Amino acid sequence: MVEAARERRAAGHAFALTLVVEAEGSTYRKPGALALVAADGQRVGAISGGCLEPGLVTLAQEALAAGQPRDTVFDTRDEDDLIFGSGSGCRGRMRVLALPETPGMPSPAVDAMLDVHASRRPGRLDLAALAPGLGLCGEVTLRPPPLLVMLGAGPEARPLICIARTLGWFAWIADHRPGLLEDGRARDADRIIVERPTNALAALAGERLDAALVMTHSAENDLAALQVLAAREVAYVGLLGPRVRRDELLARLTADQCASLEQRLHAPVGLNLGGEGPDAIALSIAAQLQQAFHAYG
Repeated sequence: MVEAARERRAAGHAFALTLVVEAEGSTYRKPGALALVAADGQRVGAISGGCLEPGLVTLAQEALAAGQPRDTVFDTRDEDDLIFGSGSGCRGRMRVLALPETPGMPSPAVDAMLDVHASRRPGRLDLAALAPGLGLCGEVTLRPPPLLVMLGAGPEARPLICIARTLGWFAWIADHRPGLLEDGRARDADRIIVERPTNALAALAGERLDAALVMTHSAENDLAALQVLAAREVAYVGLLGPRVRRDELLARLTADQCASLEQRLHAPVGLNLGGEGPDAIALSIAAQLQQAFHAYG
């Protein structure tokens, strides 16, 4: 969505940014969810499983035609909606705001979304200021995508980066072995650091890391990474490898380091989904990361 907004803004094409501002009951998306709708109806993002999107496009086009914000309520809670409405049966109510952007008139909401993405820090939208006259009040928080740092470019790296990018996460990778980084497995990473884990983490000392995966397939490098991460405020630390290897590495840490990692370390990393090989391992790791990121909010 960020890429689409940048491209359309640079090309001088009109579009509307739609924002879920209220939700109750069973709804597909919650307040803060965004979708982008172009003047021709092309859409990036979704607020439902597809049943509400025709109405969303209509709302966006009305806002663009008026050159003013417009809002609507999608209510699927009563029986009539099953027959005469969306037919979704979701039993929820959602209020959506459409904020138009036209050439020469950039939308503050789009500015905020781009700033949140670039700074990787949450931003707040004042609804009354964005859409005066619509009776909206309060704020909606926009949250940046989580940042995942992979310390090691083993065979799991390529599929994990692909999943991360599909989910919209920032994916950075570090490895001191150029050959592993040059064979295509790190091609889609947002950032590549050719350093050992300790040096890479030192270079990232000022960054807020949401998750760090220790996956060098080298016991000494993994140990060094864990020692550094024990002193860092990273909410999720994953360690690739079997339990016996984990126990051997933890036995070489100090008591204070183990205590620091105790509530944050996922080892062996990933959910037990079954399967084997790099792709299955990457899927299990991504599933656990998604679970953790959602819990962190």
